[in-house]
Amino acid sequence: MELHINQGLDRQSWDYFVLQHPQGNLLQSWSWGEFQESFGYKTWRLAVTDSGHTLSQLLVIKIPLRLGLHIFYAPRAILINKTQPAGHQHEAMKLILDYLKKIAPQEKAILLRTDPPLAPSDTAAISIYKSLGFVVSPKSTQPKTNLWLDIQPKEPNILLQMKPKTRYNIRLAEKHGIRVVATQNPKDIAIFHRLMHTTAARDNFRPHPDNYYAQQLAILGQRNLISLFIAYDAEQPLATALVSFFGQTATYLHGASSDQHRDKQPVYALHWQIIQAAKQHDCATYDLGGINLTGSHAWAGITRFKLGFGGNIVDYVGNLELPLHPSWFRLYQLLVNKKHA
Repeated sequence: MELHINQGLDRQSWDYFVLQHPQGNLLQSWSWGEFQESFGYKTWRLAVTDSGHTLSQLLVIKIPLRLGLHIFYAPRAILINKTQPAGHQHEAMKLILDYLKKIAPQEKAILLRTDPPLAPSDTAAISIYKSLGFVVSPKSTQPKTNLWLDIQPKEPNILLQMKPKTRYNIRLAEKHGIRVVATQNPKDIAIFHRLMHTTAARDNFRPHPDNYYAQQLAILGQRNLISLFIAYDAEQPLATALVSFFGQTATYLHGASSDQHRDKQPVYALHWQIIQAAKQHDCATYDLGGINLTGSHAWAGITRFKLGFGGNIVDYVGNLELPLHPSWFRLYQLLVNKKHA
């Protein structure tokens, strides 16, 4: 059994393993690592092989904290080949974790964080992480509740899954002549930026810097993993979204809209076109992203909007963290627990 650390790995075999894995996700793809590297983040691509078979893979990103400290972040999950014997699976996982523990002091990393796509009720899978030293954190990096829409049925049947008001608004947008285009041209991100600034001011949140969205479109777009969708009234852009296509899943990553002509329902036209494009990409699922079912939350409006499309609510356990520096980790826990109290 051999651990490969960045060397001897290639994009094609890496992404093949991610795509065929039931828990494979864009955030573990080769291109997602390149996207993070474009901001100067150090990354590791770790793979364990045995007799020509890949047993485990993990993309790790080094994220800075204060005081010169860092965390290792492995978005979504450590991917384990479940077709291999249980003992080999455990050994492969341990090889990766032992390596990260080894380099943690020189990298000044105090913890390894991952957020596997496990339901809180999946106690068996969570117990495996706990047996390796992981603890459940009150903090979540990715949303803990998402909405997934099954887009395998024919379009009329997908419409029937929606609430009547959502179907009505889709038809209303069509009646108003709202048209939606998809692009991967990096220059078009300027439209997204303008609408994102408008949305952030209206809804009182802090968006990512402009270059975050620009790099996402440029790097993932060149691999055909992302598209920018723009809804127009004539030549006026009214709504926009960045959507990834990875394997059988299309994922709504970021979106924004204008304050003008909201009565023409451009956002509904936007997502209906995304669903149609996702079907053309042979996707089975449209992940509409995070929702929050506690009515008073800041996401109450966007949650009502998304729920109008129907779909299935998917809950995640949130962050699991492995201490790499016990004393700093305890202090970190105190600060996080105080913030979430």
